[in-house]
Amino acid sequence: MKKKGLTITLLSLATACILCLGIGYWLLLAPQFHPEKKVYIYIDRDDTADSVYHKLSQTAAPGNLTGLRWAASLKQYPKHVKTGRYVILPGDKAYHVLNRLTRGHQEPTNLVIGSVRTLDKLARNIGNQLMIDSAEIMQALRDTARWNRQGYTPETLPSLFIPETYQVYWDMDTEAFLARMAKEHGRFWNQSRRAKADSLGMTPAEVATLASIVEEETNNRQEKPMVAELYINRLRAGIPLQADPTIKFALQDFSLRRITNAHLNFPSPYN
Repeated sequence: MKKKGLTITLLSLATACILCLGIGYWLLLAPQFHPEKKVYIYIDRDDTADSVYHKLSQTAAPGNLTGLRWAASLKQYPKHVKTGRYVILPGDKAYHVLNRLTRGHQEPTNLVIGSVRTLDKLARNIGNQLMIDSAEIMQALRDTARWNRQGYTPETLPSLFIPETYQVYWDMDTEAFLARMAKEHGRFWNQSRRAKADSLGMTPAEVATLASIVEEETNNRQEKPMVAELYINRLRAGIPLQADPTIKFALQDFSLRRITNAHLNFPSPYN
């Protein structure tokens, strides 16, 4: 009887172990996330583990988060929540998702820098695309002493930002963003482009300013070289540009379709 009871006990333990292993496998290593296509969750600075779980449940169509929560607790994830933009794929396993979250393996995002008309609009644009608050960016952009040391004035600073689409991490901070823009500016203004600017007797900032005027003046790509040449000739002759975009900039009203004499009388160094 004792031998039979021991056998039953061992079988029961084996069954329980197999059952636990099966449940563990299903919770951690079987597909648990079922979005129709890949989705992203964004973890901000004020997120907690609970808010991350809520975002997963709202976005990634999980079958069950029990395994992920359990493993996250063992890894002390609630104490080390990492910001970022994380991908969730159809059929993802809880183990793989948790691995991304705990290691900070986030997906880059496309940052679109358009034509920079004003610095405050640039700051809002960046704030709408990245985790950075637009107020943080504006504070850095208003640090005139900093930019003077780098050769910029408040008027020429917009030329630092080259219109382009860049791959960046969503949670990059202000310093990382500005450093990236400076790097891209240096890459754009290579030796060949600087030589072309020198041949015109212009600095990169002056070329960017003139290009922005031409861009606002006409949408016809074939006309742009002719308009640019016209303005360059006026600059060389020391006569006013007589460019409507400068009035729009002075008034900070880029919706104007027709410039009147009243607009021309607006007191501004850009007029």
